[in-house]
Amino acid sequence: MGPSADESLEFIRQLRMLNQLQNAVRMRFWDDEFGLHPAAGALLADVVARGECRVSDLAEHRVVDTSVVSRQIAQLQKVGLVDRRPSPSDGRVALISPTERGVEVLAGWKRRQAELIRGAFADWDDERLAATNGVLRELVATLRATLEA
Repeated sequence: MGPSADESLEFIRQLRMLNQLQNAVRMRFWDDEFGLHPAAGALLADVVARGECRVSDLAEHRVVDTSVVSRQIAQLQKVGLVDRRPSPSDGRVALISPTERGVEVLAGWKRRQAELIRGAFADWDDERLAATNGVLRELVATLRATLEA
């Protein structure tokens, strides 16, 4: 039977609110030293987490067009946070990897964001937050699978 239309729409509203809050957190701690859009920080986090990867892999993971990721990668490369090199197996493909500076900058951003979350959820224990994270991971996986089908 599945959820009702009303509950489905409420779910979308809550996702929208989470997205707005995520953007507010990102903007609060965004270090504009590089003149980058805050979305570039999220992309840098993906590059650091994945290690060397192709632009197309990043775009697929982020569920966006490759051109969007290419533009953001060019900005990150310009300020020295990522490197780009041709793939040894196919010179038409660029491989992206974080620079040491990129890893350091990302660590600073993450540290400030973690401090905010720790303060906001100070009355929660790790078990409660881990359970919430588990539900969020399941939601993401379910929605991703539906979008990719």
